[in-house]
Amino acid sequence: MTKILLIASIALSMGAAALGYLNRDKLKNAQLEVENATSTLATTQEKLQSAAKELETTKISIGTEKDQLTSQLTEATTALEKSKVDLTTASDKATTLEAEVTGMKADAEAKDLKIAELEQAAAGATTAAATSGPPSGQAAPSGAEGGSSPEMASAERDEARTLLAAAQDENTALKAQIAALQGKEKSRQTSQMRQGLQGTILAVNQAWNFVILSIGDRQGVVTNAEMLVQRGGQLLGKIRVTSVEPSTSVADILVRTVPRGFTVMPGDTVIYQAKRD
Repeated sequence: MTKILLIASIALSMGAAALGYLNRDKLKNAQLEVENATSTLATTQEKLQSAAKELETTKISIGTEKDQLTSQLTEATTALEKSKVDLTTASDKATTLEAEVTGMKADAEAKDLKIAELEQAAAGATTAAATSGPPSGQAAPSGAEGGSSPEMASAERDEARTLLAAAQDENTALKAQIAALQGKEKSRQTSQMRQGLQGTILAVNQAWNFVILSIGDRQGVVTNAEMLVQRGGQLLGKIRVTSVEPSTSVADILVRTVPRGFTVMPGDTVIYQAKRD
């Protein structure tokens, strides 16, 4: 009986040793898994912190960009309102200028007629002075009736010549003003923009089909110039400049040139290409 108990005890001891060995390996594996999980958790936490910082930075950047875009939109809107006022003023000024030129031309024509009349009067006075002497062999009349006809004729002639000279001077001045105004208008109409001049669309008014450009008089933009609108190298249509400011300008969208399904947007590029004869 004692032998059986001894054998059983040895068997149990051996089983316990084997079980302990197996449990030790499992414990080591479990410890390794815990260490790996802890390392992974730490890495994940670092990534989360980094992502949180990037998110905060992105929020700040987006806020700054939003403020900048809002400021640019406000400036573009202000420039647009100013351009509208300037366009109205320029139109009124052009109308007034045309009326002044028309009036000057009428005055010049009237002066021409007056000059012709004065020339005829001077010629008549000269003829009267030449034929006002007494007939041959007859004394010149005296007193109030005869008076001094040659002197009167000479005075009339001098007065006519003075009026003629004044009218000619005034007419010359009028013609010089007309020529200057016509020269300015011709210069404005024939002004040419630099080939390849580029700019950007700052704002678009879809309701009235006009845009605000980032280029103006300082860059050489002139009114009535047509420019191409491009986006990523693709042609979107054309615009025509209607008003020019020092650093911005206003242009109408030529709707018929914009393909169906496309719209002109802020950020699009505009480029000037002169028409070839």
